[in-house]
Parts: sequence; structure tokens; C-alpha cells
Amino acid sequence: MPSVIDSLNLISKTMENILDFVAHDEVLADDFRQYLEINNIEIETEREFNNVIIQYMLDMKMQNGLRVLEYYRRNNKTYDEIISALQESICSVFKVNKVLSNAYETTCLTSNTEMTLIPMVKMSHLKQIGRFDYISARVIELDNVQYILEIYDVISEFDVYKATIEAIKYMLQNPKIAHYKNEEKRLELEKSVENFYEKFNEYFKSEFVITTNKKIDNLIEAFNNYRLTNEKTDYSNLIEENEAKKYLKIDELNCSDNTFMETAVGGFSTHKEIYDVALWIDKKRGLYIIPFLKTFFNCFESDIENSADCIKEFLTSDKIPPSVIKFVASKYKNFFDIVNKNLGTNFSNIEEVMFNTKAAYIDSGVFSPVSVLFNSDLFSTILHFEKQENELKENEPKRNELCPCGSGLKYKKCCGKN
Repeated sequence: MPSVIDSLNLISKTMENILDFVAHDEVLADDFRQYLEINNIEIETEREFNNVIIQYMLDMKMQNGLRVLEYYRRNNKTYDEIISALQESICSVFKVNKVLSNAYETTCLTSNTEMTLIPMVKMSHLKQIGRFDYISARVIELDNVQYILEIYDVISEFDVYKATIEAIKYMLQNPKIAHYKNEEKRLELEKSVENFYEKFNEYFKSEFVITTNKKIDNLIEAFNNYRLTNEKTDYSNLIEENEAKKYLKIDELNCSDNTFMETAVGGFSTHKEIYDVALWIDKKRGLYIIPFLKTFFNCFESDIENSADCIKEFLTSDKIPPSVIKFVASKYKNFFDIVNKNLGTNFSNIEEVMFNTKAAYIDSGVFSPVSVLFNSDLFSTILHFEKQENELKENEPKRNELCPCGSGLKYKKCCGKN
């Protein structure tokens, strides 16, 4: 087993090799330029460039749906063990329980797992991190040792709300971290998925149901009520037809005061545009909320506005499980012709599609964001925070009333001053 120093040097050298590969490989260099253009990213300093290209290398997919690291791995076998470790690296929030001479003893908030993290820089450079603080970081594991590849933020021990929200965001982006190094949690999620699948089929008599964004939140609530109580209500009034002739990216839709929490649990009704949204149950992975599923179907039946963007999103997004793509491929004979035309690929069978666009799902430990959310203590904590905040707002005294702190001043002159 290599020493810690050897492992750190190996990781650093591999990162340098990947950076060099990105810069000189024509396919990747062109793809990186497209990535910057599509996301309207302007780079002015060397530090900004380093941050952007590292995120591109470790988190992004190429325009054809293949992850950048997977493309590198298939074209360069050097330090393959490190590449695999980088592919499995996670971003999460960690609570610092103890500061050691060369490491931190922490608890991963998303999986509630205790682990020792070794920074890739000297501890003296991280004096701002104290006991009980939270660190938002990327962690890589090599030979059963966890290293901090990058620290994105340090959150005060007193800002539990911010740390929890940040952890939930990471968990929704990568549901696997909900059970990272926690086998008991993984088994719990498996059982939950089985329950979701059974209840969904009992309630809807189908593996998916489609309505609009204006009805989907209530439909989710109706199903969840049945899942918990077995009381079946008539949901027919929650099924709403939509022509599904246009595709828009969710972040392009006009929203009215849409918050992260609303987005986390649905919140699609806040969008001004009306579009189709589906509930899809995957036997292995759980419940998915999928905007524009009917629109995706229609891309293989007629002319859809922005159909190329729709097809690309469904094929390349990790938010869409393989079961959706397999279903559509079996339903439409023109599937491969349409996909190849829009993605610039030459797929001839579904296995090729899965291998190149849904590689993240090869691991059976991938659960849906909804499944991990419903089984998350973090989410329960946030709901408690939200409930307390709403109660405080409801009980907040009027501006000219005496302040409840007992100061004898009017509320507007005391605690309500700001």
C-alpha cells in the first residue's frame, strides 16, 4: 500500500495529466469550448480557469453524453486506479468533530458516516477551519483512505441551516452520497424503493402517469398519502392533458419567487409556463418526477419545438433513468434514427446507448433523488426549520406592539428593528 505522500503525489500527477489531455485532445478541447458557450461562462483569471476546468473534468458530461473522465479513461490507461477513484469522488458537507495534526475527523451529513479526511494541502493553510465547523468539499478515496481534493466553502458551526441546505443540494445532484460508506442506509433505501414500486402500481395501475406542472404537486401529495395510509382517493381530476409541442429547459422557465425547498419537493406549479410532467416508477431506483416526458415521446411522432434539446437532455441527463430510454426505444421504431440525427452518434442498439449515455447507472446503488429525499433525516430537519420559521412569522408581533423580549420598547424599535 502506498504512503499518504505517494498517494497525494499520484493524485496530483493524474490531475495534471488530465488537464494536459483536455488541452491537447481535439475532441475534448472543442467540447470544452462548447461547454463554456452553452453555459455563458467567461474566464478572466487563471484561477477562474482552473476552477472551471476542474469542475468540467470531474462533474460534466460531453455534448454526446459521455462523461469527460470516462472519455479520458477510454483513451488513456495511465493511472487507471486514480481515474476510477476520481470518477467515484463525492461532493458533500462534513461536520468537523476533531482537528488532528494532518487530518480532520468528520461526519458526512448526507450519509451520517464518520470518516477521517486528509487535505491535499498543509493543515497550516486551513487555519480558518475549526472544530464543529462544516466544510463543503470534494472527497476522493484511495486504498481506503479519504482525501480532500477541494474545499468549496467553510460554514460556521452556528449556521446549521446553511450546512443542511448545502448537503441536500449535493444529495439531489448525486443521490449515491445518501448512503456513502453506509451499508445500513443503502439497504433502507432498497426497502423504501420496493415499497414505492408496490404502492405506485397499486395506486396508478401503471409504471408512469402524466399530468401538467399545475397538477403534479397535488398528484404527488395524493400518492404519498396513499403510500403512508393506504387510503385511496380519486385522482382523476389531477390528470390534465397538455399538447406537449414545445420543450424548455427548467431553468429557462419564468418562475415566481421559486425557492430551493419548493424545487426540492416539486414546486413546478410556480412556473408560469404550462407543460407536461410525469411520475415514473423505476423498480430498482424509485420514484422520479420527470418534466416533459410526453414531449419526449412526441419527439418521435411529430415536429416538436426544440426537439433536439429535449432528446439530448433525456439521453444525457443523469436525472433520467435508463428505464425511460429503454421504454421509448422499444415503443418507437425510429428511435435510433432520431437519436443519432440529433446527437451526432451512430448507435445501433440500446446497449451502446446505455454504455455511452447512462454509464452512471451501471452501479445498482443509484437511487432516484425523490427516494433519497423521502428517506433523508436532513430533509426532515429542514422541514422542521421551515415549520419553525413559519410559526415565528405567524406569531410575529405588530410593529407598534411591545417587544416580547421584555425590553419595554416597541417591537419596531427593538428585535424587529432589522
